[in-house]
Amino acid sequence: MLQLRKRISHRFFLAIMLIVVIPIAILSYESTILTRRTLTTFAFQHMAALAESRANHLDSWLEERLDDVGVLSRLPAIREACQRFRESTEGPSASPSVLMRDTLNIIEERSPSYENIYILLPDGRVLASTHPDRADEEVFRGMEMLQRLHGSREPVIGPVYQYGGASGWHVQLAARIEGVQGELLAFIVAVLDLSKTIDPIMVERIGLGETGETYLVNRDRRIISESRFLEWEEIFDRQFDTHGIRSVLEENKGTAIYESYTGREVLGSYAWLPRYEWGLLAEMETDEILWPLKWIKTIGILTTLVVSLICLFMAYVVSRRVSMPIVQVADAAERMAHGDLAQRIPFSSQDEVGRLAQSFNVMAQQLSQSVASLRQKEESLQNAYNELIAAQEQLLRSERMAAIGELVASVAHEMRSPLSSIRLNLQIIGRSLSRDTVLHEHYEIAFDQVQQMERMFSDLLNYSKPLEIQRKDIRVEVLMERCLQELDGELKARSILVEQTIPPDLPPVIADPDKIEQVLVNVLKNAIEASPQGGRIEVSGAVEETGSGTGVSFLVTDHGAGISRRNLKLIFQPFFTTKKKGTGLGLAIVKKIMDAHRGVILIESEDGRGTSVRLTFPGVRGAE
Repeated sequence: MLQLRKRISHRFFLAIMLIVVIPIAILSYESTILTRRTLTTFAFQHMAALAESRANHLDSWLEERLDDVGVLSRLPAIREACQRFRESTEGPSASPSVLMRDTLNIIEERSPSYENIYILLPDGRVLASTHPDRADEEVFRGMEMLQRLHGSREPVIGPVYQYGGASGWHVQLAARIEGVQGELLAFIVAVLDLSKTIDPIMVERIGLGETGETYLVNRDRRIISESRFLEWEEIFDRQFDTHGIRSVLEENKGTAIYESYTGREVLGSYAWLPRYEWGLLAEMETDEILWPLKWIKTIGILTTLVVSLICLFMAYVVSRRVSMPIVQVADAAERMAHGDLAQRIPFSSQDEVGRLAQSFNVMAQQLSQSVASLRQKEESLQNAYNELIAAQEQLLRSERMAAIGELVASVAHEMRSPLSSIRLNLQIIGRSLSRDTVLHEHYEIAFDQVQQMERMFSDLLNYSKPLEIQRKDIRVEVLMERCLQELDGELKARSILVEQTIPPDLPPVIADPDKIEQVLVNVLKNAIEASPQGGRIEVSGAVEETGSGTGVSFLVTDHGAGISRRNLKLIFQPFFTTKKKGTGLGLAIVKKIMDAHRGVILIESEDGRGTSVRLTFPGVRGAE
């Protein structure tokens, strides 16, 4: 009898293993392989698209700077100054004109991308420079580039170099200054600091997750852009050798999985930029890309183990209780093997046959419950798979929205360059106009409109950029005092009195001081603009208990025209404004910053009675 129970138990257990456990294990294994293949393929496509996007953005930005240098070389003020210097009879000691120096300084002030701008005569002498102390070193660096300009009328870009030891990487852009007859008068050279110009493009983290980065390398296998993982002192004057760097320096383009310069396994995409002789690499750690596989493997292993234990337990129970005839048991088992889990053996006696039938029926019922449990687990696996698909779709939607934001920022950036050129030319024209002429009135109108458009583009770029929060302990009342001092000129111009009721013992908050100062300035400016001449603004602060702990609340109240109920529902929407010169992005940016800090902004207003804006920031404990 014992041997019979063992044989039945073994066979039953093996049957359950073959029917249930092994298919589940195979399904889990195939799902893991398919998911890994899908994630890897998608990541290859994503990183290749990201590298191409960065390359296009970089090429477009440098092309704009080359166009800027070309425009500067054709400015009448610079061309005429070079022509007069050439025709001067004072000889080599003649100094450059005041107009030329002023023009270069204005250009550098209006274009923060340029580290230095200087004009170089064909014989190598510096005619004018915004930073004369750097000119000799930079002229030495750019001699090879200037030789190329003797045979080219288009602006050119030089190789990257380091200036002043470990101060960073620089690159020069140059163009010919020609006379009316096309003769060479001089060269204009603009110096870009890559840490202030190229690095902001390369450190953009959209689409790179927590471990991804993009960077540039030169022919010497040195990283010339900001590194996300190493400090400048660690990469300064150091050469790197990875599969990605070797491949891109061989002027190849592609994607691969390899070890990065930090020693981590990454999935990277690389592309060679022949015009600048730079290599661009976009990399992300494979652990971050393949993290969903861990959950799928864990669920598959746990499900297989649980089902195996259930099968083993059922086989043990059945082997101890089987005592009915083999034929009846085999017949009933065969019907159950064909899927009839409702099969039962009828019995009416209490003898051995009855006891065997009763035991078989109990086994059949337990098997039905196990199958039902397996179906529930299968549904759980299917739900987990559906959630994974939904997460992937959400990721795609997020990337599409990021691409739209990047497109908006790119369009605004493209339009700012010609607008800056218009403003520069208007300033030059305005200096030659008398203030009591009709033309000067038209000049002021045009210049005011250009400033309005520049503010609009700046707000649009700020709104489209992702927020990067640098959190630290700050005291909001100190920032409020600083903002009031900054706006003191506007307050005095409109004779507006500010009444402050701020306790000195307000707790600090964890926030980005620059972003919070931007919020306070926007709110105070709106209050100033809404207040009448000689009006009054009330500013108060208090400690407030919120759901997440202690918070700090500030209330700014004006007594102006107020906001209608209809407009009060729309004030946080982008581009909604009731001002004649507003962009409609101020409060939208404020709302975005407050949401990023987990703060709350509430606006209450009555038409004709003024507006109250309440800003609530989480305290140190709540913010943590």
